[in-house]
Amino acid sequence: MKQGRLILKDALQLTEVPADQAWLEARLESFATAVRLSGVVSHEDILRQLDHEVFDVVGARGQERRVRQIADWLNRQGPLVLANGLSCAVNPPSPLQQGMEGGTYRRLRSPTFVFDPAGTKTAPSPDKGMKDFGPFDAEFFTPKRPRIAVVTPRAFQGDVEVFLRKFKQGIPNAETFSQGFIRKYRLSDCTFHIEAFEPGPHEAASYRQACLNTLTATPKPNLAFVIIKEEHKGLHGNDNPYLVAKSVFMSQGVPVQEVTIETIRVPPHLERSVPYALSSIALASYAKLGGIPFVISATQSLAQELVIGIGSASLRAERLTEPERVVGITTVFTADGNYLLHNVSRETPYDEYPDELLTMLRTTVDQVCARNAWQPGDTIRLVFHLFKPLKDVEAQAVKRLVEGLARDYRVEFAFLHVSEQHEWVLFDRHSEGVQDWQVADPQLRGRRKGEYVPDRGYAVLLGRSEILLTTIGPRGLMTPLQGTPRPLLLKLHRESTFQDLEYLAGQLYRFTSLSWRSLFPTNRPVTILYSDLIASLLGRLQHVQHWNPDVLATTLRTSRWFL
Repeated sequence: MKQGRLILKDALQLTEVPADQAWLEARLESFATAVRLSGVVSHEDILRQLDHEVFDVVGARGQERRVRQIADWLNRQGPLVLANGLSCAVNPPSPLQQGMEGGTYRRLRSPTFVFDPAGTKTAPSPDKGMKDFGPFDAEFFTPKRPRIAVVTPRAFQGDVEVFLRKFKQGIPNAETFSQGFIRKYRLSDCTFHIEAFEPGPHEAASYRQACLNTLTATPKPNLAFVIIKEEHKGLHGNDNPYLVAKSVFMSQGVPVQEVTIETIRVPPHLERSVPYALSSIALASYAKLGGIPFVISATQSLAQELVIGIGSASLRAERLTEPERVVGITTVFTADGNYLLHNVSRETPYDEYPDELLTMLRTTVDQVCARNAWQPGDTIRLVFHLFKPLKDVEAQAVKRLVEGLARDYRVEFAFLHVSEQHEWVLFDRHSEGVQDWQVADPQLRGRRKGEYVPDRGYAVLLGRSEILLTTIGPRGLMTPLQGTPRPLLLKLHRESTFQDLEYLAGQLYRFTSLSWRSLFPTNRPVTILYSDLIASLLGRLQHVQHWNPDVLATTLRTSRWFL
């Protein structure tokens, strides 16, 4: 603020405005900032009370109570006239019945995790299976002694070294990650080369030089850890140290794992979260090295299946600037009853993705055909998980490809739109939630979260082409004051020739447990999640000087570099 005028940072066509002509934007973050700057002594207590008041409205139990109040009021008004001679009555919500018809629900089966190619080593959770059996490809994974480069500002070096010891050897007596990276992933050893540097006035340039110094070492590292600050994530292009470091290392075929110093330097009351952070970093690191941590047992089908995920990202240099929309494509396929990530495409502009989809699909079909020895007359099923409703012209484009395959195979396909933006909410009046001991706010620790929130895996059939699927249960909520999670709405496109909606929902639900970013399930299937990550990272990397995306088709082809 300067002489009664506000200096604007990211407004379009304006640099300043009189303070008495400005209004506070109706966003919770804006209000919280205003309260903190107001000079009120007890501003944190005010904001905490606000959080509780908001939760009473947006929490599952509060929402369910409000819905019943509105329904009761409308019911007392009598029939509502919709048109001449047509009226309706509103009744209070009633419990759903179990079944397989429209308006009924069923509980989908939890997936079984597999830890060897023969399928004999299985477990109900990834963490338990990894402890007992090691990763899926433990017998043939290389390198068994990975070399990890660590790029860190010199001021962080001591804490980083303590973190690396915990990463390598584990945390004794911890509920998770007590074995450490070496024992848990059945490695012989791993070595670290620490490149500590003094950041200059342009931090990203200092990171670039440190990465280049690291790459002069012989032999070249198999993986790189880049230690950054949380605030770096909001920077763009050549100003973002992580993106610059990722560009340098990936240009030489070295995948990168970011680690924030805030993850390393945790306050005492959050130390119990450290093993979980280490566990997620180890999982992603192993996958980036080209490993397969685990797969999921799938029901054997008569058809050979390919599942293609199409995701997107909207990128903005500033909050008010025009977004740049890019699309990423992930291919996941079934082989011997196991789901495996097979191939990823480059990012592509939003308007060009149908052509990129067809190009990628033709390549993938040829590769999988040779790998799985498809025979003439086999049934081939293509399942598409889409981030947006499919246009008829796009469906017709895929059908043209199918016509080419139909000369040798019996081909069927399904287009499944996966949406988080809709008006449906599900409640479970029998759900008591779970106690949360991991929440950062000590005043919330031990409080129940997820009351009236359905568990994962409930499917509610809305009709022949739509189904709701819960993928966030009480344990998946971040805090006891989080609002009601929405289920996924799955819509089957009318051009689909394979129309078993419940089979497709069950398949998609299993994909929500296949993420190699965390040992916990995700709210979206990896087909969409990975595609969004690919689109976002490649869209951001294209604004970094000297970045060359062609490296993804060569040395990084088998690495899950985007995790």
